[in-house]
Amino acid sequence: MNHSLESTEKGSLPPFRLPFCMFIHQDVKLNHKFDSVYNKGINVQGGMGMNWSYIEVPLRYGQGKHGVEKGPSKLRTLGLETLLPAETKQQTIRVLPESELLNSEEHLKRVDGVLYTVQELAEVVDAEIRAKRFPLIVGGDHSMAIGTLAGLAKTGPYGVIWVDAHADLNTGETSPSGNIHGMPLAAAMGMGDIRLTEVGGREPKLAPEHLVYMALRDIDEGEIREINRLGIKVITVEEIRTRGVDVMMEEALSYLRTRVDRFYLSFDMDSLDAKLVPGTGTPVDQGLTVEEGKAILAEAMKADDLIAVELVELNPSLDHNDTTAHLAFELCKTILKSKENLLLENKPVS
Repeated sequence: MNHSLESTEKGSLPPFRLPFCMFIHQDVKLNHKFDSVYNKGINVQGGMGMNWSYIEVPLRYGQGKHGVEKGPSKLRTLGLETLLPAETKQQTIRVLPESELLNSEEHLKRVDGVLYTVQELAEVVDAEIRAKRFPLIVGGDHSMAIGTLAGLAKTGPYGVIWVDAHADLNTGETSPSGNIHGMPLAAAMGMGDIRLTEVGGREPKLAPEHLVYMALRDIDEGEIREINRLGIKVITVEEIRTRGVDVMMEEALSYLRTRVDRFYLSFDMDSLDAKLVPGTGTPVDQGLTVEEGKAILAEAMKADDLIAVELVELNPSLDHNDTTAHLAFELCKTILKSKENLLLENKPVS
């Protein structure tokens, strides 16, 4: 166990390293509170015919380092806007001015700033899904996913592939840091402060058996207990490397497809190896390679039941010579080009 890393924003305890194997998954009977949200709702599946929606979320309040709010604008500077199809609907979610933040709560830092943004994001994501558009959502810190998860839940059940070094399964009571970017999945499952769990509605937005972690390797002790208690599926970097991205993505998708008929993928830049991403707030060693990250996204984009993709935690202020920014740009390019190529391949011959 490596204790040499400095305290990170997602936790000040020494990091707990996952062994290079999967958790033994338990057959967990869902609590009635999860059942209720999935016995209703509109069935809005993904599909090849969707138009694009590009949503920028310049949010930093889920963690303490300045600069992550500049991620979307940096990608525009690099030319991302020129890659978007002409009919793409582009939006920027509002962020509370720092001068209007209330006194921070120690266990939920800058919570009012996070809530201001994720509540709007939830409504926007819901509207885009109902309009049959495919959202590419770019942040910003990972607390914004509270809004994404809540927005998707408004149209019924869905699965999640969470590509991240961290579990993001803390609550205000368990988080060593109080930073909300380490809490989005807990909030989506109905765990933690009611202000977070009720974004977009009172019921849980995600069942634990509808979640697959990929590249998880730096987790807090309380999160380990929750992952094992809930039986959440975990795919490690070592499995990806030894068995191949295509095999592990097929395993993840097969797992989800026995439970739900649509999914979204959230990609945190710290899923990549620390040496590759100086411009992210919580880098962790022994991560994915660039090729593995691109391959995960390309494989996901082949799926016609994919309904949204999210890329988070690019921090240009921490970057070295725009290394991480260029990498994030290439990842977005992979997303956009993969979908574009599939649309061309499936276009009817006139």
